[in-house]
Formats: sequence, structure tokens, C-alpha cells
Amino acid sequence: VRNTDMSETLKKTLAITILILWSTVSACNLLRTCQHPSSCRIMTENPPDRFQVLYNTTRGQFRVKVITEWAPPYAIRFWRLSMLNYMKNARFYRVDKNEDQAFVVQFGYNGSPLVDNCWDDHLTSNTTWSVHQPGNIRGTVSFSMNYIKQNHKNPNCTADDFCAIGFSTNIFINYGDNTRLDKNGFSVFGVISDQDMEIVDALYDGYGEVSDLCQESGDPFCKGIGDQCEGVSMSRLLVEGNNYVQKEKPLLDYIYNVIVLPWNGLD
Repeated sequence: VRNTDMSETLKKTLAITILILWSTVSACNLLRTCQHPSSCRIMTENPPDRFQVLYNTTRGQFRVKVITEWAPPYAIRFWRLSMLNYMKNARFYRVDKNEDQAFVVQFGYNGSPLVDNCWDDHLTSNTTWSVHQPGNIRGTVSFSMNYIKQNHKNPNCTADDFCAIGFSTNIFINYGDNTRLDKNGFSVFGVISDQDMEIVDALYDGYGEVSDLCQESGDPFCKGIGDQCEGVSMSRLLVEGNNYVQKEKPLLDYIYNVIVLPWNGLD
């Protein structure tokens, strides 16, 4: 069998798989799934040992390759969110990079306030898994989290200052070497290839750091301070949803759709 034939067969198989997945997802309303997880079969499923998630964005395509054993609780949540197509229409609302340095790009809010607030109220614990290699190096992916001061109750947090606590739907991609975050409990679960990172590097960054972090900050990614902050307001995003960013931050790149693929799918 020629390689081209194998490629066409794989594409047809994936097309059928995607159609089946879509019929399953369509029965899983995001708000109802949050409120009643047992109503959606996806919430009972676990991922394969390895898989990848394709993001079609306004800037181009990139894929997150997930190795489940790196961080099983995180991979499970990411698998389920991806199967639900949760991040369709999600904006890349925090793009922290400039000419001199780069930190992360963050995204994961669906853009529907009722949906996003519900999922934010149902966090998955991060106390059951420690950070494994390779850690938060460039191109790796982790969930963003709230934090508390170090209280020595989480054995997987060895930092002196604060510990990450619980994760919901938001993830971040490391632009640079952020292994300092390992001690705080940010476990990586996937990685993006150097080639696909070119798309991630190109995401619109003109608004800078989120305004919630820039009121009195010396953060190098803040553009404007106080009332002059140019960054996205996460508070408003959670109240007004995508209506807010479409009107006031129209240049933000966003995700058209999300497709879960086998580890070697469409290479």
C-alpha cells in the first residue's frame, strides 16, 4: 500500500471519528455538564496514554501533544475539555511577551459567563500530583491556577512563597524557561513542537498583561498603569463574556474549533 493511500485512509477514519465525537459532544451542554457531570458521558472517560489536540485559530493551527503520565489529573481534565470543544471561541487574553523577554500565553474561557463561572466554581485538586520532568520549559503546557500562601498542606508544593491551588479550564503555554514555577505546583501535561510554537509566538500581544495584574505593577508586560491599563480585564471577561472582548479588544486572536486526534494523526 502506498503512503498516500495510507494517508487518505487515515484522514477518512479521522473524519468519521470526528463526526461521532461531534454527535456525542452536541448532547453535552457545557452548563449542564458543569452542573451535572454524570449527564455527559465524556466526563466519565479517561484519555489514552498519548494524544494530541489541534487548535484552529485566527493565527493558524497548532497542536498540543499530551503525555498522560506526566500529570494524569491534568491530562484527564484537558482531554474532557477538548472532547467537549470547550475552548471554541476562547480568546488568547493574556499574551506576555515583548522585545526583551517572554513569559506565557494564557487562554481557556469559553466566553459565556454562566458557563465559565460555573466551571471556575468546580476546581480539580492539584494536590494529588507533583511536577514531573521536563517542567515548565518553553513549549510546555500547564493549567493556570489560583494560589495561596505556603501553608505546608500540599506536599507537592515546595516553594517558600505561594502554592498553586486547584485548576479549572484555563491553561498557559510557556514562552520561555519558567521552571521556577515547578516548585509552586504547576504541572505540565503536554508540549508543542518548535514548528507549531511559531504560531503561538505570533499571537497578538498588543494589549499586554491582563489589567487585573497591572494596577500598581512594575510588570514588564503591562502596557499602561491604573486607569490607563490596556490589557484584558479578567473580571469583565467573566461578567460580560466575549461581548466585552469583541467590542473593546477586537484584535485578540481566538480559537475557531478544537479537534482531538491520535498521537500520530495527520502528521
